[in-house]
Amino acid sequence: MPDKITIAGWKHVRMFLPKPQKQCDCHVNDPPPWTGEVHGLSQALMSKTLRMRIFWWIVIIICISLGAFTTVLIIIEYIQGPTATSTTIRLVDSLEFPAITICPKVPDSFNITGLRGDIKESLPDISDKTADDLLEFFVAGSGLENMNDVTYFNRTYLSHLNNYYKIWSEGYSVDGFFEIIQQKYGYKCEDLFYECQLAGKILDCCNDLMVRRVVMRRGICYQTRKNVNQSEADDIGRIVFSLKAPTSYTSVKTNYTQTQLIVYITDNHDVVTEFPRFYLYPNEWNRMRFTARLIELIQNKGVCTNHIFGRDAECLVRKWYLSNIIIPFNCTLPYLKSITKLPPTTGVCKPDVIADNYLDKIQYVWNSAEVNEECTPGCNRWDYQTSVQQSQTLSPFEDYTFNLEASFNDLQYEYVKEIYTTSIPGFMSQIGGQFGFFLGLSIITLIQMVLYGFHSAFMFAKKHIQRKFPFCKIHPSDDYPRSTMTFDNSTNIYPPEKNISKEHIATLSRRVIATNPPSPVSTVIDSVDLPPHWGLRNIDQSRENPLFGNSNM
Repeated sequence: MPDKITIAGWKHVRMFLPKPQKQCDCHVNDPPPWTGEVHGLSQALMSKTLRMRIFWWIVIIICISLGAFTTVLIIIEYIQGPTATSTTIRLVDSLEFPAITICPKVPDSFNITGLRGDIKESLPDISDKTADDLLEFFVAGSGLENMNDVTYFNRTYLSHLNNYYKIWSEGYSVDGFFEIIQQKYGYKCEDLFYECQLAGKILDCCNDLMVRRVVMRRGICYQTRKNVNQSEADDIGRIVFSLKAPTSYTSVKTNYTQTQLIVYITDNHDVVTEFPRFYLYPNEWNRMRFTARLIELIQNKGVCTNHIFGRDAECLVRKWYLSNIIIPFNCTLPYLKSITKLPPTTGVCKPDVIADNYLDKIQYVWNSAEVNEECTPGCNRWDYQTSVQQSQTLSPFEDYTFNLEASFNDLQYEYVKEIYTTSIPGFMSQIGGQFGFFLGLSIITLIQMVLYGFHSAFMFAKKHIQRKFPFCKIHPSDDYPRSTMTFDNSTNIYPPEKNISKEHIATLSRRVIATNPPSPVSTVIDSVDLPPHWGLRNIDQSRENPLFGNSNM
C-alpha cells in the first residue's frame, strides 16, 4: 500500500436526501382563532364587501367604548368602597351592664365639722363666712364646678382668700394638699350607698359592686365594676341602688345635703365623659332601661379606627383639658392625673389662677379651636341607649333618699356589621360581565389575545434583527480543497491544519447543525467536527448509494 492515497479522481456524488413535505397551507393566512370568539370581529375581518366591513367595525368600536366606559365606572365604584350594614338580633345568656357612674351634683361633699375645725386650727381668727368662702375658693381653684359664688368675688377678695389658702396649706404642694383634704374629710363610699341589689340578691356596694372613679369637673365619684352582668330578663335581673344624700358644704338652704345626684352611662370603665348624664331627685323612683348594640364598622379615616375599642372618651376629656386649662395657663388640675398624651407644663395650677377665670374655663364647657385633635371612635364598640322613667313616691324613702333601678329589657342585643358591597370575586365577575355582554369576551380569549400579541411582537423583532445582523452558514468543504485530502500512515483523514481566527470560529459556532456522520463520498460536510478516525474505520466498508446501489470504496 502506498504511503499516500489521493481521492481526487473519485467520482463526486451528492447524497440524495428527500426534502420534508410541508403540511397543507390552506389555513396559513387565516386570522387567529380568538377572532372567532370576539363577537362581530370575524365578520369585520372576513366580510366580502367594504360596506359590511365598515358596518361591523363601527359596531365593534361602539361595543368596545361602552364596555370600557362601564368598566371604568365599576373600577371607580370599587375604589370608593361602597358599603352596606346588616343588622341581626343575637340572644345571649347574660349581658354586661354599661359603666354606671354616680356622682354628687355639687363637688363639696366633705365632713363639714372636721373640715371647719381644720380651717380654724390653721386660721384661728377667720370668721365662719370667710371660712366657707375659703372652702369655695379651694374647690373652685381645684377645677370643680358648681361653686357659683366664686364668680362674684372681686380680685381683691380673691387675693385675700388666696393668702388664707397659703397659710392653710402651708407645708404641702397644691396636689398634695388636695389629696390630703379628700382623704381626711371627703365623702366615702359608705356615705353614698345604703343598699345594692343584683337580680334580687343583696351585695356589698363598696366591696363587690362599686369602685372609686375621678370624673372631669365632678371630682370623686363611684362606678360599677367591670363584668357585672345581668343574667335574667327585665325586672328579675335588674340592678338596684338605694342611695343616701351626701353632705354639701355650701348648700345651706337644704340643710347642707345634696339636692341632686348625677348618673353617667358610658361604654367604658376607664375614662368617664360628661354625657349622657341623668339627674336623680330625692324621693323619686328612677327606672332605667337599656338597649345594647354591638357595632363593627370598616376602618375609614375620620369615621372610626381599629386602634381602640369603644368611644375615645380620653380624647374628649383631653380636648377639654387642653382647651380650657393647659393651653391658657400651662398647668394641670390636681385631680386629673390619669390623662395621657399631654404636653409638658409648669406643674399643678395655683388655685387663684383657676378661681380668677372660673366662669369661662370651668363652669362653662368651651372648647377652643386651637385643639385640632379629632376624637375618632373605635370601629368596634358597644352603643347603649337609655330610657328613664321617673315618678314621685307616695311617701319618702326610709333610711335613704335616692333610688335607681336599671336593667336590659331582654337578654339580646343588635349586632350591626358593615361590609363592602363589592368583593374581589364580585369585582372580577362584574368586569367579566361587561366585556361578555358587549363583546362576548372571556378570560381565555384575553389570554389568547395577549399570547398572540407577544408572539407577533417577538417574531417581528426577530425578523428585523436577522435582517440587520444576518447569520452566515460556513461550509468546511468550500474552505478546503478536496484534492489535498490524503490518507497517510498516521490514519489522519482530516485536511491539513489551518490557522483560524477567533471571529471565524465564532461564525462557525453560530450555525452548527447537529447531524449524523456524513458518508465518505459526500462532498458537502454540514458539521464542523467529525469523530476521530471516522474515515479510516469506514473506508473499506461498502456503502449503499441511493442512486447507484452498492459501491465498494
